[in-house]
Amino acid sequence: SWGLNYPDLRGERLTSRQGRNRGGILVTPGKYSVTMAQRVDGKTTVLQGPQEFNVVAVYDGALPRKSYDEMNDFRKDIIALQQDLTATNTELSKALSRISAMMRAADKAENRSDELFEKLETARKSLLAIDKAMNGDDVKDEIGERSNPTPNDANRLGWVAFGNTYGPTGNHKGAYERAKKQLVGLKGKLANMLNTTIPAMEKELERIGAPWVEGQGLIKD
Repeated sequence: SWGLNYPDLRGERLTSRQGRNRGGILVTPGKYSVTMAQRVDGKTTVLQGPQEFNVVAVYDGALPRKSYDEMNDFRKDIIALQQDLTATNTELSKALSRISAMMRAADKAENRSDELFEKLETARKSLLAIDKAMNGDDVKDEIGERSNPTPNDANRLGWVAFGNTYGPTGNHKGAYERAKKQLVGLKGKLANMLNTTIPAMEKELERIGAPWVEGQGLIKD
């Protein structure tokens, strides 16, 4: 059976999210087709189809719905933003783990460098600040206080905007623009950390004789 939704297009991680493989945003009413196929050893063979069918709105609401073109355009924008969020959150999480590993490696180095430890701690705090801006304030969440709006709020925006057949509202579009603008600024900060700050500190780790850290790739002969 099909739940009248697209696949989850927010992006794929290296590890499959077992038990969370639900579908994505609901489709726009229109003409679709179904095909039955089998895939064995990477080879796909069509068994039946394609068979066309129509998806229609169940009823008309009190307000006239948005055009299907407007729905489809906003859906594409939301999916692109959600993929951007997945990539940013994934790289941010990896960077935090990497900094922790670099600090442990620095503790085992042949030559101690207090200056490098200070740089690593500064980088860790900068990454935590980006994480807080992306995900909200955990302390506020614990006591029931509401955090400021974050880019990750847009992960729910698709379901809110397309959980009905009306289409995106002005508030939905405003929330999208706000999340996108926030994400652009935070990505710039994270990119600088990934492309400049962390590689520079890795060279310092090598200089003081620290062991290999995951993420540095193959050891050059």
